Amino acid sequence: MAANVIEVHVPEYSVKSKPDYVEIGKKVDKAVEKNFSDGKYIIRAIGSDDHPGLSLHKLTQIILKTGTDKYDPKRKGVAHEDFSGYDYDIQASIIEIRDSKLVIPEDYKYPTEFGDMVWHFYEHTLLDRGYPVRIDLLIIYDPKKLTRAIKIHPKAKSARRGLNKYLYKFKNPENKKDALLGVVKILR
Repeated sequence: MAANVIEVHVPEYSVKSKPDYVEIGKKVDKAVEKNFSDGKYIIRAIGSDDHPGLSLHKLTQIILKTGTDKYDPKRKGVAHEDFSGYDYDIQASIIEIRDSKLVIPEDYKYPTEFGDMVWHFYEHTLLDRGYPVRIDLLIIYDPKKLTRAIKIHPKAKSARRGLNKYLYKFKNPENKKDALLGVVKILR
């Protein structure tokens, strides 16, 4: 089954100044709710700026072909050192849609799934990158086809408290594309 490709135009979303997390978030949340049925999903947010030399279109094509944005085995991911003791493929989180609405966890700073992601990518990426990142793509996976990563090097440094819950591994690493349900393009 081909992955669903959704485009959401959010020209007001920029990282040159603090984004309106709630308004931007609601706009993208509605697109996710409209295009995915009730259930749980694993979602990965990425910025195309982290993939120099690739246009958003080309990066999307790679993801649709391979099932992941991890196209270069030599390229180290963000916070690689923090996660080097874990057997993982991607950093992502779980979302749930119930009654055609995203379920927003109580511990979120903002009452919107995408808005909370934007907040993290604007304010928290300063810790590991030194600059904010604009989210350009949401990659949506079938949670039945991924599993939580495990720590494989017991003596390795553990991930910062609580971050290991965002590490996932494809159950079938030879066919990552099979886990891919959709890609949401956040257009400027």
